[in-house]
Amino acid sequence: MVSWSDETSEDSIMNISSSCDGITKLPATMHDPNFNGTNADVNVLCEHGEPAERLVAFEGMHTGRRFLGCAKKEGINCGVVQWIDFEWPDSMEKALAKLWDMYEESKSGRTNDNLESSFVIHNLTEEKKKLQENYDSLYADVNALLDAQQQRGLELSNQKEQKKFLDVKIAELETVVGNLKSELAKKEEEKKKV
Repeated sequence: MVSWSDETSEDSIMNISSSCDGITKLPATMHDPNFNGTNADVNVLCEHGEPAERLVAFEGMHTGRRFLGCAKKEGINCGVVQWIDFEWPDSMEKALAKLWDMYEESKSGRTNDNLESSFVIHNLTEEKKKLQENYDSLYADVNALLDAQQQRGLELSNQKEQKKFLDVKIAELETVVGNLKSELAKKEEEKKKV
């Protein structure tokens, strides 16, 4: 839909709706130093009534085509206002479409590879955590066994020392008992003699 302003002079500015070419969404763009920015000399306004911005498409079969687009960065962007370059020939459009399909396939493949890698990394991380927990548990068990063995060694050493002590005491008691028996026997003999 083309609409003209109320001015009737030669300097009148065209207000072109974004629906004139069937494309309303602003395509991805690339920087072209020879065709960029807004210029007050441009006699084309977007639906916001602002001068259109010079842009170069970098998306799909419109890649490389220059166009005037809405310069509004915030809020609702009215999209492509007017194409400067004619549409590409069919063979060029097909080639561009094929290239973009290949790019999207490659991008999708990389995304899938990254997703698979992230799953593998996640699984390996979980397995590492489990192995670490298992290692920590085994480490604690081994330390407990070593501590128990050391404790048993100390207990055995104490028992040996106690046995030696008791053996000495038993020997002393046996000597005392032997002495007492011999004294008792002497006293009994003395009693019999008396």
